[in-house]
Amino acid sequence: MIFRNGTSNDIERIANLHALSWQQNYRASFSAHFLDNLAFDNRLKEWTNRLQHPGDDQYVLLAEEDGNMLGFICAYFSENAQFGTLLDNLHVSLNTQGKGVGTKLMAALAEEILQRKSADGFYLWVLNTNAAAIIYYEKLGGVAIETLESNDIGDKPFLKIRYYWEDASRFLDNIKAKSHKK
Repeated sequence: MIFRNGTSNDIERIANLHALSWQQNYRASFSAHFLDNLAFDNRLKEWTNRLQHPGDDQYVLLAEEDGNMLGFICAYFSENAQFGTLLDNLHVSLNTQGKGVGTKLMAALAEEILQRKSADGFYLWVLNTNAAAIIYYEKLGGVAIETLESNDIGDKPFLKIRYYWEDASRFLDNIKAKSHKK
């Protein structure tokens, strides 16, 4: 497995995995019409903008193996004065889940936060209907800080939960400790 920064050459592959992840995980939050007919175009437009016009604070990292994209993250450093870096996207292909790809991507983000001497904390939003992701984030030490109603994606209002890790260094220590126990 290799990790590399995302580029404009990756737009379609990222948009595909992102839309597929929504289709697999957000059936309880978005309409079938949106997921089946509009999600890919929505994500293609978003990723075209992000990767053709990246900001200095944007970080896109892909995990690949044998030329296949296993997963990706997109984060924005020091996005929030209180919570630090926003981990805006973490998506891993369904057949790769459970193999540590998401954890390795999050660890790479934590290392980058420390390297950039950014605010130590990081957070993400997860839809309240994504039970598997909620269990995963709690297993990784994320703390549910708040739940908000939103309608910033999809086609109807939904509830999202902010998960927060106060210290990137402590996150890395916890990940290393768990890997040594195996």
